Amino acid sequence: MPEDTADGAEDAADGIVIDKSSNTIFISRTYAAGVDRAWWAWTDAEAISRWWGPRGWAATVYEMDVRPGGRWRFQLAPVDGSATPVRSIATYKVVVARAELHYDDTFADETWQSDGTGTFPTAVTFASAGTGCTVEVAASFPDGQALRRAVELQMAEGYAEALDRLGGVLDAPPSDHTGAPSTEGETTMSALSTVTSADGTTIAYEKTGSGPAIIVISTVAEDHTGVAGVAKALSEHFTVINFDRRGRGASGDPQPYDPAREIDDIAALIDVAGGSAALTGGSGGCGLALDAASALGEKVTGLYLYEPPFIVDDSRPPAPADYLEHLEALVAAGKRSEAVEYFMTQLVGVPAEYIPAMKQDPSWDEMAKYAHTYAYDGQIFRGLQDGKPLPTDRWSIDVPIAVAVGGNSEAFMRQGANALAAILPNVTVLTLPDHDHSAFWMAPEPVAEQARTFLLG
Repeated sequence: MPEDTADGAEDAADGIVIDKSSNTIFISRTYAAGVDRAWWAWTDAEAISRWWGPRGWAATVYEMDVRPGGRWRFQLAPVDGSATPVRSIATYKVVVARAELHYDDTFADETWQSDGTGTFPTAVTFASAGTGCTVEVAASFPDGQALRRAVELQMAEGYAEALDRLGGVLDAPPSDHTGAPSTEGETTMSALSTVTSADGTTIAYEKTGSGPAIIVISTVAEDHTGVAGVAKALSEHFTVINFDRRGRGASGDPQPYDPAREIDDIAALIDVAGGSAALTGGSGGCGLALDAASALGEKVTGLYLYEPPFIVDDSRPPAPADYLEHLEALVAAGKRSEAVEYFMTQLVGVPAEYIPAMKQDPSWDEMAKYAHTYAYDGQIFRGLQDGKPLPTDRWSIDVPIAVAVGGNSEAFMRQGANALAAILPNVTVLTLPDHDHSAFWMAPEPVAEQARTFLLG
């Protein structure tokens, strides 16, 4: 049974302590696995679904956005159907890679709205213990009554059983990261594999097809599913790696954000691909593709870029001078919808009168969910959308580069493509007839065919 303390928590090594003075349940476990693997098990959607919850219960992960302000939505249900499923939403407050996770947990109804029973702050810490690690969980409750209810519901025992199950996952071979979930758990994200980037961040990806490797880079406000169409079309001739960029989908997002870490992510995925790969991206993904190709040298075999949104002259208005700072301030204030509106009107150029109708579409909520990524790509594109010539010292790339422009696209897109061709060798400007900026997403087959012809000859 858990140990009660009236005056405060005692050392709870591999045990449970219920501290009535702080209305907190403490649970600790020590494992043979190291901190890196324990961190993976707590931040990877597929991994956590295999052990989260007491014995006999299955976890389904609907969302796992491991960054401050991101959410973890999950359901726990008994395998035998003997009880009603329980849904919860955890909102991350503190994320320190391989060290600590703090989140506020609340029970949710079938529409994923809080059921009003309160918020339960939880802290998870990770510490080295010899060649292994210790994981400590502190679940807090607003008052003594809430703590008593948690004890009556055997929450402490449930946590303990979950941490025992975690041991089984940690003891499995590392290659098991990509395996099927155990019979006690399932996840809506189980098709994704994971790789650990240089800073310890988990990057989720899927690998399909066969042939030379190519990595698909998504743009702002979308995870890997946003470019699934072009990834599928490319898989007829390539081994395709389609991934969730950090801050999106099932990949991690430690703060502060640094564009250089996204290059590390691509380097890790190139290792998965066998040591070399071509890169492709549309719109905002093109900036990262160029930066990665410049940094990674011969590991990148070629690029196919669809309409990088460079603004190099007066063919269209430049980004506002304070564009990035304004976006970051909106997101920091929790004004995610306003951040999307700002991006659409001030950078894309959508007339303000169109915004109310756009907000009625379900895609608006998805964009608001990923509003922080507008600022991420804003950092990558700093100096590339100012209405001035492209910098001549930013990229050094020797491999073949195709820059494709839709035949129906705005003139500034071709101006940007020609500007890139003027400063880099081996750049070919292509036209995709009868298409516009949306082709990378809405017309994946002709895009993939053009990429195949260029990259494979």
